[in-house]
Parts: sequence; C-alpha cells; structure tokens
Amino acid sequence: MENKTVLLICTAGITAGLIVKNIQNIMENKGENYHIYSAPAIVAENIIKEQKIDALLIAPQSKYEVSRLEELLNYKKVPYRLIDEEDYEILNAQAIYNKLKSML
Repeated sequence: MENKTVLLICTAGITAGLIVKNIQNIMENKGENYHIYSAPAIVAENIIKEQKIDALLIAPQSKYEVSRLEELLNYKKVPYRLIDEEDYEILNAQAIYNKLKSML
C-alpha cells in the first residue's frame, strides 16, 4: 500500500499529539503504514508548500486557518477537514480516523 502523509495542525499541540499517537495505534493495528504527525498551524503553509501532504486535519481551535490555507490546499489538491470539536475534546481517535479514511 502506498505510504500516505497526513498532517494535523493545531495551536498548542498537546491534544493533537495524543490524537496523532492514538490514530497511529489504530493504523498499526490495521497494518496501515501512513505517516501522521502534528505541527503548529503557523508553519502549515510552509509544510504544505515544501512537502507532499495527502490529507490535512485541522484542530477545532485552528478553524481560522482554513480561510488562510484554502487557496493553497486547493491548488496542491490536498483534501482537508476540520475535526469535530467533540471528537477532538474527548480524543475520539477512532471517529477522526474514520473521517480521515474517507478523505484518502
């Protein structure tokens, strides 16, 4: 299976780090070899310009980034999704993973 790269952008990073770790565990259990990592929203534009990103997940508190990044994401054909606030708050990695799968 082709290795996909998923970026999750956020403001602080603690919750995002836990979600990334939990999604990695789900993927490992399913034998999927995706690269998923989180980064501060402030550097997202550079990452998207310089790296191949297959999907972008956006933490609820970074929703203002959508309008800033939308043109670049469309140009680079990167699917993106705002993570549901409830899923994010309760660290529902399974729900986030399911939505991610529908993007890839």
